[in-house]
Amino acid sequence: MEGAGAGGGALGGEYQEIKLSANGESSWSADGERAPDLDGCVDVDISVTPFTNTIPIRRLALGPRESTDLAVVYVDIFGMKGKHARQRYTCLKHGAEGGKFRYETPESVFVADLRVDADGLVFDCPEAFRRVHPATR
Repeated sequence: MEGAGAGGGALGGEYQEIKLSANGESSWSADGERAPDLDGCVDVDISVTPFTNTIPIRRLALGPRESTDLAVVYVDIFGMKGKHARQRYTCLKHGAEGGKFRYETPESVFVADLRVDADGLVFDCPEAFRRVHPATR
């Protein structure tokens, strides 16, 4: 997964950037330096958007009441740092019209029930994000 960069924005009037890359075998580099603390991670979760939660939800294709734990690179946009994190996804409901998935981070004791549309895109993360105009088909 070469070139999985994140960031690059004005924070405090200063342009900051973090460059993450993986070799396709879960070996990572950050800003051109080997990052063994990120090894084993498959997915990237960017702090300011629920859209990166869409990737594992779609990839895992969990059925109702199924859950799985993941190792991810959690990118803190404000700190411009990537770190290894554990996450759990549990399918609460899934059907042709969409579904609901419980997202948990054991390290920070965060829990949210994410709602996804028929395409598996996260459109609602309570108290953090909600799509204003649902896509029409």
